[in-house]
Amino acid sequence: MRARKVRQATLDMISKHVDVDDIYITKTIEQSDQSLDEIIQKRYPLVLCGGGDGTAMRIIEQMRHKVGRLNQAGGDYRMPRFGLLKLGTGNGWAGLLETPPKVEPIWTLRQRREDELKFTAFNMIQCDERLFHFGGFGLDAMILNNYIELKNRFSKGFMWKISNSMAGYLYATFFQAAPRLLRHKYEVKARVINNADGPIYRAYPHRPLEQLTLKKGETIFEGPVMLVGAATTSNYGFNLKTYPYACLKPGYMNLRTALVNIPATIWNIRKVWKGVWNYDGIKDWLVQDVIIETEADMPFQLGGDPEGYRNKVRFQVSDFTVDVLDFRK
Repeated sequence: MRARKVRQATLDMISKHVDVDDIYITKTIEQSDQSLDEIIQKRYPLVLCGGGDGTAMRIIEQMRHKVGRLNQAGGDYRMPRFGLLKLGTGNGWAGLLETPPKVEPIWTLRQRREDELKFTAFNMIQCDERLFHFGGFGLDAMILNNYIELKNRFSKGFMWKISNSMAGYLYATFFQAAPRLLRHKYEVKARVINNADGPIYRAYPHRPLEQLTLKKGETIFEGPVMLVGAATTSNYGFNLKTYPYACLKPGYMNLRTALVNIPATIWNIRKVWKGVWNYDGIKDWLVQDVIIETEADMPFQLGGDPEGYRNKVRFQVSDFTVDVLDFRK
């Protein structure tokens, strides 16, 4: 898959390490259909996705549906394992796995034996028919919309490079979203309902998990929020650790609600970025299945892709897991 940021020089570098018949380049989700059909038919054991989090999730999602349909028709296909190439903008998932830059993972794969490769299984979250690894309402989706609008202003040159970098993300955060939040109070009342029979855990910084006795249908949280979402991976783009407890317990997702003071957030930005800011307005749980309701429509995103505005969703941990190439030592 081809991310917006990928240049011809990078593609040329990939072709030096990979046979041209094993490289598939598409510019849109629709164009990927034929390529994915061929990839499945060839039964590749490992597929490397070039692009950001949204690109990787779309590939995994499409491939899962295709494999499922083929097997329902009598096939015996399996989902491959996946690796990530840091060819997107934020590369949150790849950053969590300490994936080397650009096409270096391809070179690394050629140097290692198969038994030396490490893979980590990630639970996916399901919302309607979509699969994703992080998503939610509010502030993060607002910043994402600002960031995408900024990137779309430029197609080449110095400003294109700036807008597609961490500097562009920081500009969207501190010079677009933050002033708006300072001028206008931004909080919406939300309610999160437990929709699972299994246990729920409250997560705190530097403390063991606390098991709660909440039954299915009971309220986990109710109150004003600027952000409410869930994830099974901890990092957003540029290693922003938004969901620090996401990988703590297999089969669970990190539910987070946040109502923060903007000046205090800016003052503590390093702790915020590392996911270690201990603030009363930030609350975390480990859950399996929840219904999130907001009293007004809020910006909504799934896997780093903006999805318009919503006021009610169901997030549930899927029984579908993805094995992803892990470079952490």
